[in-house]
Amino acid sequence: MRAPSVTVIIPTCNRAHFIGETLDSVLGQTVPPAQVIVVNDGSTDTTPEVLARYGRRIEVIDQTNSGRPRAVNRAIPEVRGDYLWIFDDDDLAVPQSVERHLAVLEVEPSVDFTYAGCIILQTHPDGRTEEKGPLPMPEVSADEAFSRLLEQNFMQLQAMLVRTRCYREIGLFNDRLNLCDDYDMILRLGRRFTGRRLDAPTFLFRQHAGLRGRPGALFPAEHRSRYWVLENRDIHLRLRAQLRLGEYLPRSLGAGELDGKSRRRALLQRACVMARLALWPEALADFEEGLVNTLPGEPLTALERDLCRRALGKFIRFDLAIEGLVDEPAPGRRFGDILARSDNGDARRLFAGELSRYGWARLRQREVKRGMRALALAQRVGGTGSLFPT
Repeated sequence: MRAPSVTVIIPTCNRAHFIGETLDSVLGQTVPPAQVIVVNDGSTDTTPEVLARYGRRIEVIDQTNSGRPRAVNRAIPEVRGDYLWIFDDDDLAVPQSVERHLAVLEVEPSVDFTYAGCIILQTHPDGRTEEKGPLPMPEVSADEAFSRLLEQNFMQLQAMLVRTRCYREIGLFNDRLNLCDDYDMILRLGRRFTGRRLDAPTFLFRQHAGLRGRPGALFPAEHRSRYWVLENRDIHLRLRAQLRLGEYLPRSLGAGELDGKSRRRALLQRACVMARLALWPEALADFEEGLVNTLPGEPLTALERDLCRRALGKFIRFDLAIEGLVDEPAPGRRFGDILARSDNGDARRLFAGELSRYGWARLRQREVKRGMRALALAQRVGGTGSLFPT
């Protein structure tokens, strides 16, 4: 019986100070990859010299600087392995990564890809490194993985081993994206295929200063969160037009025609996705349909209450959702009107509580205007009692 083969693709640009350590970690796997393709994306430092030291252990593709998505796309047609692992040029693979992923994929043909967590590795300007602990990852079932991925990206390609046929079926990376091409691809994989989570971390996720982005659109690392927001908005507006409403539910619930309960849950899930990114016109349309026109007045389930809380929660480190309501009068007024017409006490109390907590937090931080606007909206949504912290 033929042994399974793994191909690794590593796009790189001007990371001569990291790429050697990365390659050593990939080539030093307890089950070594059969093929390692490094795409040198127009490096102007000593990257070519570093790569030359590895001789025939790696395959090098040189191209004019075109950005990460195009670099990976250039390599995908050259893949010979049964499985594909796309890795970053500054991260470090745990030695048993390939072995652990194959242990699942080789015995469970119904699993199309495996994914795991990572450990944050902070690299300081003076070269010191320190482990900062694991990156949090929610516990979700395979059934609900895609619907939760729509809320936030909790997978990284560096921690995923994917059957090569999956990439062949869904096509290449979106090279119009500057930073979220990986999230876009993960959503495409999650929508169509079945994944399985592994408990042990797969790689060390290096955090460091330096430029990010593609040619002509470079930016400092500390600004990347803002770019994530902008590109996530583009991705989710496009998906909202493409996905069936039922695809916002766990797979087992979303097929076929939705009954009233399933429809409301799907609408609240989609509203949650949109609200977290402050896409309030879309979110408000779903809140109105879900709370006013579908099962009006019926108490929320525990799952629906969690969805509503997450809808006003942080995106990365930003309070986009709440600030989109309190900083712009029109969405806030419409939000209050929808909840008043919903006759849903659960929703009114929950949203009022979240707005109230945010408002008092802003007041403690001496953001008086924003805090007072949040408390005023909380009062409108849930009554005078909502002005007090709960």
